[in-house]
Amino acid sequence: MPWPFDLAVPDPASVRPVSDMELQMRSHPWESTAVGPVAQWPFSLKLAVRTLLDCQLPMYLAWGDTYTQFFNDAYLPILGDKWTRALGGDARHTWPEIWPTIGPMWAAAKAGQPVGSDGLALTIERFGYAETCYFNYSYSPVYDEARKAEGVLVTFVETTLAMQAERRQGFRLELADILRRETGAQDLLRGAARLVAAYADGASAIYAEIDPATGSALIREEWSAGQASIEPGRPENRVVPLETLCFGQAADLRAGATVWSAQVAADTRIADPGAWLAQGIASGIAVPMFDDGRLVAVMALHDSAPRRWDEAELRMLEDAARRIWEALRRIRAEDALRAETRVLALMREASNTLASTLDLEVLVQKITDAATQLVGAEFGSFFYNGEDENGDAYLLYTLSGAPREAFEHLGKPRATAVFGPTFHGSAPVRSDDIMRDPRYGKMGPHHGMPAGHLPVRSYLAASVVSRSGEVIGGLFFGHSQPRMFDARTEELIGAFAVQAAIAIDNARLVEIAQRAAQEREQILSSERAARAEAERHNKMKDEFLAMLAHELRNPLAPITSAAQLLRLPEVSEGLRLKASNIISRQVRHMTELVDDLLDVSRVTRGLVKLENEILDLNKVAIAAVEQARPHIEERGHTLAVDLPAQPVPVEGDRTRLIQVLVNLLNNSAKYTPPGGRIALTVATGDTSVSAAVRDNGSGIDAQLLPHVFDLFTQADRTPDRSQGGLGIGLALVKSIVRMHKGQVAAHSDGPQHGTTMTVTLPLADAEVGQVIRSGEGSDETRPLTVTIVDDNADAGHSLAVLLRAHGHTVLVHEDAASTLASSDESTQVFILDIGLPDMTGYELARRLRRKPAHAGAVFVALTGYGQQRDRELSQQAGFDYHLVKPVEIGKLTQILGSVGEG
Repeated sequence: MPWPFDLAVPDPASVRPVSDMELQMRSHPWESTAVGPVAQWPFSLKLAVRTLLDCQLPMYLAWGDTYTQFFNDAYLPILGDKWTRALGGDARHTWPEIWPTIGPMWAAAKAGQPVGSDGLALTIERFGYAETCYFNYSYSPVYDEARKAEGVLVTFVETTLAMQAERRQGFRLELADILRRETGAQDLLRGAARLVAAYADGASAIYAEIDPATGSALIREEWSAGQASIEPGRPENRVVPLETLCFGQAADLRAGATVWSAQVAADTRIADPGAWLAQGIASGIAVPMFDDGRLVAVMALHDSAPRRWDEAELRMLEDAARRIWEALRRIRAEDALRAETRVLALMREASNTLASTLDLEVLVQKITDAATQLVGAEFGSFFYNGEDENGDAYLLYTLSGAPREAFEHLGKPRATAVFGPTFHGSAPVRSDDIMRDPRYGKMGPHHGMPAGHLPVRSYLAASVVSRSGEVIGGLFFGHSQPRMFDARTEELIGAFAVQAAIAIDNARLVEIAQRAAQEREQILSSERAARAEAERHNKMKDEFLAMLAHELRNPLAPITSAAQLLRLPEVSEGLRLKASNIISRQVRHMTELVDDLLDVSRVTRGLVKLENEILDLNKVAIAAVEQARPHIEERGHTLAVDLPAQPVPVEGDRTRLIQVLVNLLNNSAKYTPPGGRIALTVATGDTSVSAAVRDNGSGIDAQLLPHVFDLFTQADRTPDRSQGGLGIGLALVKSIVRMHKGQVAAHSDGPQHGTTMTVTLPLADAEVGQVIRSGEGSDETRPLTVTIVDDNADAGHSLAVLLRAHGHTVLVHEDAASTLASSDESTQVFILDIGLPDMTGYELARRLRRKPAHAGAVFVALTGYGQQRDRELSQQAGFDYHLVKPVEIGKLTQILGSVGEG
């Protein structure tokens, strides 16, 4: 019988071969194990041991509660480096890493239940590192003499190589499906990285591209355990030194070699293993990707535990990296072609848009929108110089991709190192990451972007320069991610800026032409309006003269008749008295007409002297009612007066304000049919008071309403001219109210719907009865010493008479020589004619100003020349004012009044 039934040493000449494990078992000190010496083994144990030694498949036996191990030669490769300590040892100590998985199987077998399956995956450490292996296995109970399952006999077939080949084939097929299915670069990278990470069973799969400028690695994708392990939107976390991915072996990687380490801690090629171990990297592989002989990307696997990379896996990963890069390059080429096609379409569309738009305001917005879309920016802006109506320049801007509120609180861009070159016509400015650009953040107070600024990392700007060389403005673009603009984008925006400048130049030319046409039309329109207004005034003048002749003839007829009656010898005393009364009444009527004419003349020329004081408008209204009441009662009207209970203080001339209200009341009485209703209402506001006269009379036509306060304006008269008057009453009202810093307005719903005339005056901040001031027009002037120089003696002396009437001391000279010889040092105002016989008024003014006594005098040029050039010559000669003959006494009075106040 063979061992262990026969303990004798085998005969070397025996035909039965003895395996190495049988020899090991024969010499093993079983007496020191739980099963004891071989001679004491039960028959069931001996039979099981003999069975496994004779089996050609991997087999091992665990006996008893101590799981004492026996195994054959075929099982040694499964044990790996553990075989030296496994024989006779506890199986639980041999396989602690997989005992949570196989322990329950052993328990089931010892309970009499056979266990078995195919493709069991176990991660074992037979060579000092973890590796996933696959097995077809069968666990069978071994019964002892007491019919108790005392041991477990396990038969194995390791299928790791076949399973790995199958997994590699599955990986290749799935990778091929991803490369075929995905048409976007990012989707392809994501799918490929996820697949590689899944194949590596817990290792992190990394895809990184090499920055040709710095040589650093920009990690595009990183996957571990089915999840992306890089933080999205944080590109600064993705940039690492290339050496980090390849254990410091960057030179080998650039030379085209795949770099790998099965155990970083024990790898003598790695200078500082602790740097990688600190990051949780215990093993890994880095596969280079090349394009035209240049390292462009790396695919890396990093594992937190030691891991052996077999040759087949290395070749597979190298092939996968090559295929991924080729697919990625193809997709990017297709994307570039599509992008170029899109860019060309956008350029064509933008060109058509710019060529078809001539409205400058619309054009600049379209430029901004088209340019932002063209360069692929998240937001863009166009800061450009505009002109106002006076031709002054100011900065405008348009936005695209962002609301206007995002910029309104930030102010205009300043001439910083980043912005400045664009506003000075430089070439396009591009920055991959403005936050790291050395030009950025050099100027206070913000030293960078102010709070609330849009997030900008990628920056691009281009000058828009006119054909004349003028810098029209600058196009500025931003993106929240870095490296979004490249050299091609820079080239495109440079070409687009040229087109934009041409379009703006064309739009400006059109705008100038349109503005010129509008100005011409405005001039023509103004000329037509002025001509119409002149014709209207001429017509009004003719109507007024006819009306004046009629109004004067009316009283002359009865006066003439009465005078002829008085010449008759047989006229009785009664007829003589009657004729005398007729003459007196008609003369009084003519006097009133003439007084009205003189009054309106004085007011419109600023010759009325106001005696201002603080008045109670209630009392002014009562006085006006008393004066107008006879005329109102004569027409049979009803008058209603509504006054505030408290005094209403206003500053003004009592007589003139009463005259205003009397004119309005009389006007209502005149144009209201007998038996009508008239109301006078005084109402106060916060800062002003209004006095309104309403009637239910004939009303005012809508066409006449805007001109009702013009001089000589009246409604159409009836043939009998029963209403009479010269049409100057309301013009007088308007002038007097304006002198009191007030306003007057008329309202009517139309003919036969009555009229409301409203006078509005400012409330006075003083007590009623206080005298404020008195003066000429609206201001009192103090007496001045005035010298008039005019070679027209009549003109000079007549003007002197007028000024003396205003209280001024006036000297008159007819030439420059006499003026210089006898100029009174007390003269405060010189009024000089320009066309003097011996010297121009310009030269005379210069010589008089050189005299110390007249250095502070005011000089007024009085000439028949009123062109702009004449006014400029007067100003250059030192004149303070330029008046054109015939002089308007009102303007001259205002000038003297301002001198008196000064």
